[in-house]
Amino acid sequence: MKTGAHKGFDNPQVKWAKENGIAYLSQGQALAIFMEGEIIGKSFKSIAVAGSHGKTTISSLLATTLKAMGLDPSYSVGTGEVFPLGAPGHLGNGEFFVVESDEYASEPTHDRIPKFLYQQPTYAIFNNIDFDHPDLFENIDQIVSAFEELAHNIKSGGKLLVNGDDQYLSKFKDQIGKDISVITYGEKPHNDYTISQIVSHGLSSRFNVLRKGKELGHFELSIPGAHNAKNALSVIVLLTELGFESEKIRICLREFRGTKRRTEIVGKTSGGALVIDDYGHHPLEIETTVESIQQAYPEKKLVCIFQPHTYSRTKALLPEFGNAFRKVHKLLLLPVFKSARDTEKDNLSVEEYVNAHREKVDTEFFEKFSDVVEYVGQNFTSDDYIIVTMGAGDVYKIAYNLKK
Repeated sequence: MKTGAHKGFDNPQVKWAKENGIAYLSQGQALAIFMEGEIIGKSFKSIAVAGSHGKTTISSLLATTLKAMGLDPSYSVGTGEVFPLGAPGHLGNGEFFVVESDEYASEPTHDRIPKFLYQQPTYAIFNNIDFDHPDLFENIDQIVSAFEELAHNIKSGGKLLVNGDDQYLSKFKDQIGKDISVITYGEKPHNDYTISQIVSHGLSSRFNVLRKGKELGHFELSIPGAHNAKNALSVIVLLTELGFESEKIRICLREFRGTKRRTEIVGKTSGGALVIDDYGHHPLEIETTVESIQQAYPEKKLVCIFQPHTYSRTKALLPEFGNAFRKVHKLLLLPVFKSARDTEKDNLSVEEYVNAHREKVDTEFFEKFSDVVEYVGQNFTSDDYIIVTMGAGDVYKIAYNLKK
Protein backbone atom coordinates (compact mmCIF):
# COMPACT_ATOMS: atom_id res chain seq x y z
CA MET A 1 0.00 0.00 0.00
CA LYS A 2 1.46 3.38 -1.03
CA THR A 3 0.38 7.01 -0.81
CA GLY A 4 1.07 9.82 -3.24
CA ALA A 5 3.29 11.43 -0.62
CA HIS A 6 5.75 8.52 -1.02
CA LYS A 7 5.99 8.73 -4.84
CA GLY A 8 2.93 6.53 -5.23
CA PHE A 9 3.28 3.80 -7.83
CA ASP A 10 6.74 5.14 -8.75
CA ASN A 11 8.03 4.16 -5.32
CA PRO A 12 10.87 1.60 -5.71
CA GLN A 13 9.04 -0.92 -3.53
CA VAL A 14 5.94 -0.70 -5.73
CA LYS A 15 8.02 -1.08 -8.87
CA TRP A 16 9.66 -4.16 -7.40
CA ALA A 17 6.26 -5.62 -6.46
CA LYS A 18 4.98 -5.01 -9.98
CA GLU A 19 8.02 -6.66 -11.54
CA ASN A 20 7.55 -9.69 -9.29
CA GLY A 21 3.82 -10.10 -9.82
CA ILE A 22 2.84 -8.92 -6.34
CA ALA A 23 -0.43 -7.02 -5.98
CA TYR A 24 -0.26 -3.43 -4.72
CA LEU A 25 -2.87 -0.86 -3.73
CA SER A 26 -3.04 2.87 -3.22
CA GLN A 27 -3.90 4.06 0.27
CA GLY A 28 -7.35 5.08 -0.99
CA GLN A 29 -8.06 1.62 -2.42
CA ALA A 30 -6.81 -0.20 0.67
CA LEU A 31 -8.82 1.95 3.07
CA ALA A 32 -12.00 1.31 1.07
CA ILE A 33 -11.42 -2.44 1.34
CA PHE A 34 -10.97 -2.26 5.11
CA MET A 35 -14.14 -0.18 5.42
CA GLU A 36 -16.12 -3.06 3.96
CA GLY A 37 -14.70 -5.42 6.59
CA GLU A 38 -14.84 -8.62 4.55
CA ILE A 39 -11.06 -8.96 4.46
CA ILE A 40 -11.05 -9.36 8.26
CA GLY A 41 -14.35 -11.21 8.53
CA LYS A 42 -16.44 -8.28 9.77
CA SER A 43 -19.33 -6.16 8.53
CA PHE A 44 -18.93 -2.49 9.40
CA LYS A 45 -21.32 0.42 9.40
CA SER A 46 -18.85 2.81 7.84
CA ILE A 47 -18.98 6.59 8.28
CA ALA A 48 -17.21 8.76 5.70
CA VAL A 49 -16.34 12.28 6.89
CA ALA A 50 -15.62 14.53 3.92
CA GLY A 51 -15.15 18.23 3.34
CA SER A 52 -12.56 20.74 2.19
CA HIS A 53 -12.13 21.82 5.82
CA GLY A 54 -12.82 20.30 9.23
CA LYS A 55 -12.85 16.61 8.29
CA THR A 56 -9.91 15.72 10.56
CA THR A 57 -11.55 17.34 13.58
CA ILE A 58 -14.98 15.86 12.85
CA SER A 59 -13.73 12.31 12.29
CA SER A 60 -11.53 12.52 15.41
CA LEU A 61 -14.37 13.93 17.48
CA LEU A 62 -16.75 11.24 16.24
CA ALA A 63 -14.28 8.43 16.94
CA THR A 64 -13.56 9.81 20.43
CA THR A 65 -17.25 10.15 21.28
CA LEU A 66 -18.09 6.63 20.09
CA LYS A 67 -15.14 5.29 22.10
CA ALA A 68 -16.35 7.18 25.21
CA MET A 69 -19.73 5.52 24.73
CA GLY A 70 -18.00 2.16 25.05
CA LEU A 71 -18.59 1.16 21.41
CA ASP A 72 -14.93 0.54 20.46
CA PRO A 73 -15.13 1.93 16.90
CA SER A 74 -12.56 1.40 14.18
CA TYR A 75 -11.18 4.61 12.71
CA SER A 76 -8.67 6.08 10.30
CA VAL A 77 -7.87 9.79 10.66
CA GLY A 78 -5.33 11.88 8.75
CA THR A 79 -3.35 13.27 11.67
CA GLY A 80 -0.42 12.27 13.87
CA GLU A 81 -2.37 11.79 17.09
CA VAL A 82 -5.91 12.14 18.45
CA PHE A 83 -6.22 13.39 22.02
CA PRO A 84 -7.02 11.32 24.09
CA LEU A 85 -7.23 8.28 21.79
CA GLY A 86 -3.56 8.24 20.85
CA ALA A 87 -2.81 6.71 17.44
CA PRO A 88 -5.00 8.03 14.60
CA GLY A 89 -5.88 4.52 13.44
CA HIS A 90 -7.51 1.62 15.26
CA LEU A 91 -9.25 -1.66 14.47
CA GLY A 92 -11.97 -2.04 17.06
CA ASN A 93 -14.53 -4.67 17.96
CA GLY A 94 -17.51 -2.37 17.41
CA GLU A 95 -19.77 -2.06 14.39
CA PHE A 96 -18.76 1.49 13.37
CA PHE A 97 -15.78 2.43 11.18
CA VAL A 98 -15.05 6.18 11.08
CA VAL A 99 -12.97 7.39 8.14
CA GLU A 100 -11.58 10.77 7.20
CA SER A 101 -12.45 10.73 3.51
CA ASP A 102 -9.98 12.63 1.35
CA GLU A 103 -10.91 14.22 -1.98
CA TYR A 104 -7.31 14.29 -3.24
CA ALA A 105 -6.02 11.89 -5.89
CA SER A 106 -5.46 8.26 -5.01
CA GLU A 107 -2.13 8.44 -6.86
CA PRO A 108 -1.28 11.85 -8.39
CA THR A 109 0.35 10.49 -11.56
CA HIS A 110 -1.19 7.10 -12.33
CA ASP A 111 -4.59 7.15 -10.59
CA ARG A 112 -6.13 10.61 -10.33
CA ILE A 113 -9.47 9.33 -9.05
CA PRO A 114 -10.27 11.10 -5.73
CA LYS A 115 -9.50 8.72 -2.87
CA PHE A 116 -12.98 8.88 -1.39
CA LEU A 117 -14.62 7.63 -4.58
CA TYR A 118 -13.38 4.12 -3.84
CA GLN A 119 -15.54 4.16 -0.71
CA GLN A 120 -19.13 2.95 -0.32
CA PRO A 121 -20.04 4.19 3.16
CA THR A 122 -23.19 3.49 5.13
CA TYR A 123 -23.29 7.07 6.42
CA ALA A 124 -21.51 10.24 5.35
CA ILE A 125 -20.91 13.77 6.59
CA PHE A 126 -20.15 16.50 4.04
CA ASN A 127 -18.95 19.54 5.97
CA ASN A 128 -18.16 22.03 3.19
CA ILE A 129 -16.84 22.47 -0.32
CA ASP A 130 -14.08 24.93 -1.21
CA PHE A 131 -11.57 25.25 -4.04
CA ASP A 132 -8.34 23.44 -3.21
CA HIS A 133 -5.87 21.04 -4.85
CA PRO A 134 -5.51 23.08 -8.07
CA ASP A 135 -3.09 20.43 -9.35
CA LEU A 136 -6.00 17.96 -9.46
CA PHE A 137 -9.16 20.06 -9.92
CA GLU A 138 -9.41 22.77 -12.56
CA ASN A 139 -12.36 24.52 -10.93
CA ILE A 140 -14.90 24.31 -8.12
CA ASP A 141 -17.42 22.52 -10.36
CA GLN A 142 -15.12 19.49 -10.60
CA ILE A 143 -14.89 19.34 -6.81
CA VAL A 144 -18.68 19.56 -6.46
CA SER A 145 -19.03 16.72 -8.98
CA ALA A 146 -16.67 14.54 -6.95
CA PHE A 147 -18.77 15.07 -3.81
CA GLU A 148 -21.95 14.31 -5.75
CA GLU A 149 -20.42 11.05 -6.93
CA LEU A 150 -19.47 10.12 -3.36
CA ALA A 151 -23.06 10.84 -2.29
CA HIS A 152 -24.27 8.34 -4.86
CA ASN A 153 -21.82 5.77 -3.44
CA ILE A 154 -23.64 5.76 -0.08
CA LYS A 155 -25.34 2.43 0.48
CA SER A 156 -29.09 2.19 0.05
CA GLY A 157 -30.93 3.07 3.24
CA GLY A 158 -27.96 5.10 4.50
CA LYS A 159 -27.79 8.71 5.60
CA LEU A 160 -26.01 11.77 4.24
CA LEU A 161 -25.50 14.78 6.51
CA VAL A 162 -24.68 18.04 4.74
CA ASN A 163 -23.85 21.51 5.94
CA GLY A 164 -26.95 23.34 4.74
CA ASP A 165 -25.20 26.71 5.10
CA ASP A 166 -22.69 25.79 2.40
CA GLN A 167 -23.61 27.29 -0.97
CA TYR A 168 -22.84 24.04 -2.80
CA LEU A 169 -23.98 21.44 -0.29
CA SER A 170 -27.28 23.22 0.40
CA LYS A 171 -28.45 22.01 -3.03
CA PHE A 172 -27.74 18.35 -2.31
CA LYS A 173 -30.98 17.69 -0.46
CA ASP A 174 -32.99 18.14 -3.64
CA GLN A 175 -30.38 16.80 -6.09
CA ILE A 176 -29.48 13.40 -4.62
CA GLY A 177 -32.04 11.12 -6.18
CA LYS A 178 -31.23 7.97 -4.27
CA ASP A 179 -32.90 6.01 -1.47
CA ILE A 180 -30.89 7.62 1.30
CA SER A 181 -31.88 10.23 3.89
CA VAL A 182 -30.32 13.66 3.38
CA ILE A 183 -30.22 15.70 6.60
CA THR A 184 -29.03 19.30 6.84
CA TYR A 185 -27.27 21.09 9.69
CA GLY A 186 -25.93 24.60 10.24
CA GLU A 187 -26.74 28.02 11.66
CA LYS A 188 -29.49 29.04 9.25
CA PRO A 189 -33.08 28.28 10.34
CA HIS A 190 -33.98 26.26 7.22
CA ASN A 191 -31.72 23.40 8.36
CA ASP A 192 -33.06 20.26 10.04
CA TYR A 193 -30.62 20.82 12.91
CA THR A 194 -29.43 24.29 13.92
CA ILE A 195 -26.76 25.59 16.25
CA SER A 196 -27.14 28.78 18.27
CA GLN A 197 -25.73 30.76 21.19
CA ILE A 198 -22.11 29.79 20.52
CA VAL A 199 -19.94 31.14 23.33
CA SER A 200 -16.16 30.69 23.64
CA HIS A 201 -14.54 30.41 27.07
CA GLY A 202 -10.78 30.39 26.56
CA LEU A 203 -9.95 27.03 25.04
CA SER A 204 -13.50 25.67 25.29
CA SER A 205 -16.88 26.51 23.78
CA ARG A 206 -20.56 26.11 24.56
CA PHE A 207 -23.61 26.08 22.31
CA ASN A 208 -27.24 25.00 21.91
CA VAL A 209 -28.64 22.62 19.29
CA LEU A 210 -32.20 22.60 17.97
CA ARG A 211 -33.88 19.84 16.01
CA LYS A 212 -36.58 21.18 13.71
CA GLY A 213 -36.99 24.17 16.01
CA LYS A 214 -37.14 22.18 19.28
CA GLU A 215 -34.23 22.31 21.70
CA LEU A 216 -32.14 19.16 21.65
CA GLY A 217 -29.72 20.23 24.35
CA HIS A 218 -26.85 22.37 25.56
CA PHE A 219 -23.38 21.09 24.67
CA GLU A 220 -19.78 21.84 25.58
CA LEU A 221 -16.46 21.28 23.80
CA SER A 222 -12.97 21.19 25.25
CA ILE A 223 -11.55 22.93 22.17
CA PRO A 224 -12.01 26.58 21.11
CA GLY A 225 -13.72 28.34 18.24
CA ALA A 226 -17.13 28.72 16.65
CA HIS A 227 -15.92 26.64 13.71
CA ASN A 228 -15.27 23.69 16.03
CA ALA A 229 -18.70 24.10 17.59
CA LYS A 230 -20.13 23.76 14.07
CA ASN A 231 -17.89 20.75 13.44
CA ALA A 232 -19.27 19.18 16.61
CA LEU A 233 -22.80 19.86 15.41
CA SER A 234 -22.34 17.34 12.59
CA VAL A 235 -21.29 14.67 15.11
CA ILE A 236 -24.26 15.44 17.36
CA VAL A 237 -26.62 15.21 14.37
CA LEU A 238 -25.27 11.86 13.20
CA LEU A 239 -25.36 10.31 16.66
CA THR A 240 -28.89 11.62 17.21
CA GLU A 241 -29.99 10.16 13.87
CA LEU A 242 -28.47 6.85 14.93
CA GLY A 243 -30.66 6.86 18.03
CA PHE A 244 -28.30 7.94 20.81
CA GLU A 245 -29.69 10.11 23.61
CA SER A 246 -28.58 13.73 23.71
CA GLU A 247 -27.47 13.53 27.35
CA LYS A 248 -25.11 10.66 26.58
CA ILE A 249 -23.76 12.52 23.55
CA ARG A 250 -23.24 15.64 25.67
CA ILE A 251 -21.22 13.77 28.31
CA CYS A 252 -19.05 11.85 25.84
CA LEU A 253 -18.41 14.84 23.57
CA ARG A 254 -16.36 16.51 26.29
CA GLU A 255 -13.76 13.72 26.16
CA PHE A 256 -12.25 15.12 22.97
CA ARG A 257 -9.09 17.19 23.47
CA GLY A 258 -8.15 17.95 19.87
CA THR A 259 -5.60 16.42 17.50
CA LYS A 260 -1.96 16.77 16.63
CA ARG A 261 -1.26 19.94 14.65
CA ARG A 262 -4.81 21.35 14.93
CA THR A 263 -4.45 24.41 17.21
CA GLU A 264 -2.14 22.26 19.30
CA ILE A 265 -0.62 23.94 22.35
CA VAL A 266 3.09 23.10 22.21
CA GLY A 267 4.19 25.02 25.31
CA LYS A 268 5.63 28.41 26.24
CA THR A 269 8.79 30.34 25.45
CA SER A 270 11.25 31.20 28.22
CA GLY A 271 9.57 34.61 28.44
CA GLY A 272 6.04 33.20 28.75
CA ALA A 273 4.67 33.52 25.20
CA LEU A 274 2.25 30.69 24.38
CA VAL A 275 3.37 28.57 21.39
CA ILE A 276 0.68 26.93 19.22
CA ASP A 277 1.12 24.76 16.12
CA ASP A 278 -1.52 24.37 13.42
CA TYR A 279 -1.75 22.43 10.16
CA GLY A 280 -3.76 25.14 8.37
CA HIS A 281 -2.60 25.48 4.76
CA HIS A 282 -5.67 26.91 3.00
CA PRO A 283 -6.71 30.58 3.39
CA LEU A 284 -10.09 29.78 4.92
CA GLU A 285 -8.51 27.40 7.45
CA ILE A 286 -5.92 30.01 8.38
CA GLU A 287 -8.45 32.81 8.79
CA THR A 288 -10.71 30.61 10.90
CA THR A 289 -7.87 29.48 13.17
CA VAL A 290 -6.57 33.03 13.62
CA GLU A 291 -10.05 34.20 14.58
CA SER A 292 -10.57 31.39 17.10
CA ILE A 293 -7.22 32.05 18.81
CA GLN A 294 -7.89 35.78 18.98
CA GLN A 295 -11.31 35.11 20.50
CA ALA A 296 -9.74 32.83 23.11
CA TYR A 297 -6.97 35.35 23.94
CA PRO A 298 -8.30 38.81 23.04
CA GLU A 299 -5.67 40.62 25.11
CA LYS A 300 -2.70 38.96 23.33
CA LYS A 301 -0.83 39.96 20.17
CA LEU A 302 -0.72 37.18 17.58
CA VAL A 303 2.51 36.44 15.69
CA CYS A 304 2.16 33.90 12.87
CA ILE A 305 4.99 31.93 11.28
CA PHE A 306 3.68 30.58 7.98
CA GLN A 307 5.11 28.01 5.57
CA PRO A 308 2.87 27.56 2.49
CA HIS A 309 2.41 24.03 1.17
CA THR A 310 2.81 23.47 -2.61
CA TYR A 311 3.52 26.13 -5.21
CA SER A 312 0.35 25.24 -7.10
CA ARG A 313 -1.93 26.05 -4.15
CA THR A 314 0.05 29.16 -3.17
CA LYS A 315 -0.04 30.56 -6.69
CA ALA A 316 -3.71 29.78 -7.30
CA LEU A 317 -4.86 31.31 -3.99
CA LEU A 318 -2.22 34.01 -3.48
CA PRO A 319 -4.61 36.98 -2.92
CA GLU A 320 -6.65 34.90 -0.45
CA PHE A 321 -3.50 33.93 1.48
CA GLY A 322 -2.52 37.58 1.81
CA ASN A 323 -5.96 38.45 3.14
CA ALA A 324 -6.10 35.52 5.59
CA PHE A 325 -3.45 37.04 7.86
CA ARG A 326 -4.71 40.63 7.83
CA LYS A 327 -5.66 40.62 11.53
CA VAL A 328 -2.40 39.29 13.00
CA HIS A 329 0.15 41.53 14.71
CA LYS A 330 3.12 40.21 12.71
CA LEU A 331 3.55 37.66 9.92
CA LEU A 332 6.83 35.78 9.47
CA LEU A 333 6.95 34.07 6.08
CA LEU A 334 9.05 31.06 5.10
CA PRO A 335 9.77 29.66 1.62
CA VAL A 336 7.09 27.46 0.08
CA PHE A 337 7.27 23.80 1.14
CA LYS A 338 7.50 22.25 -2.30
CA SER A 339 5.60 19.11 -3.22
CA ALA A 340 6.66 16.44 -5.68
CA ARG A 341 3.48 17.24 -7.58
CA ASP A 342 4.52 20.85 -8.25
CA THR A 343 5.52 21.60 -11.86
CA GLU A 344 7.46 24.41 -13.55
CA LYS A 345 4.25 26.25 -14.42
CA ASP A 346 3.58 26.60 -10.68
CA ASN A 347 6.73 28.66 -10.08
CA LEU A 348 6.25 31.81 -8.02
CA SER A 349 8.84 34.52 -7.36
CA VAL A 350 9.71 35.37 -3.76
CA GLU A 351 8.92 39.02 -4.45
CA GLU A 352 5.43 38.27 -5.75
CA TYR A 353 4.77 35.88 -2.89
CA VAL A 354 5.94 38.23 -0.12
CA ASN A 355 4.34 41.38 -1.55
CA ALA A 356 0.91 39.72 -1.63
CA HIS A 357 1.14 39.47 2.16
CA ARG A 358 2.86 42.80 2.84
CA GLU A 359 -0.07 44.61 1.29
CA LYS A 360 -2.29 43.28 4.09
CA VAL A 361 -0.10 42.83 7.17
CA ASP A 362 3.30 43.69 8.67
CA THR A 363 5.46 40.96 7.12
CA GLU A 364 9.03 39.68 7.27
CA PHE A 365 10.53 36.95 5.06
CA PHE A 366 13.10 34.41 6.26
CA GLU A 367 14.96 31.76 4.29
CA LYS A 368 16.01 29.69 7.31
CA PHE A 369 14.22 28.28 10.35
CA SER A 370 17.13 29.29 12.57
CA ASP A 371 16.73 32.94 11.56
CA VAL A 372 13.03 32.84 12.49
CA VAL A 373 13.79 31.35 15.89
CA GLU A 374 16.42 34.02 16.54
CA TYR A 375 14.10 36.84 15.42
CA VAL A 376 11.23 35.64 17.60
CA GLY A 377 13.58 35.23 20.54
CA GLN A 378 14.69 38.83 20.19
CA ASN A 379 11.24 40.35 19.76
CA PHE A 380 8.25 38.23 20.82
CA THR A 381 8.99 35.91 23.74
CA SER A 382 7.09 37.78 26.49
CA ASP A 383 3.63 36.72 27.60
CA ASP A 384 2.17 39.65 25.65
CA TYR A 385 2.35 37.44 22.57
CA ILE A 386 1.05 34.17 21.16
CA ILE A 387 3.30 32.51 18.58
CA VAL A 388 1.58 30.28 16.01
CA THR A 389 3.41 28.10 13.49
CA MET A 390 1.17 27.28 10.51
CA GLY A 391 1.45 25.06 7.46
CA ALA A 392 1.35 21.47 6.24
CA GLY A 393 5.13 21.13 5.87
CA ASP A 394 7.77 20.91 8.60
CA VAL A 395 7.19 24.35 10.14
CA TYR A 396 6.15 22.63 13.39
CA LYS A 397 9.88 22.16 14.11
CA ILE A 398 10.11 25.88 14.82
CA ALA A 399 7.39 25.61 17.48
CA TYR A 400 9.38 22.98 19.36
CA ASN A 401 12.55 25.07 19.07
CA LEU A 402 10.72 28.03 20.58
CA LYS A 403 9.36 26.00 23.49
CA LYS A 404 11.46 26.45 26.62
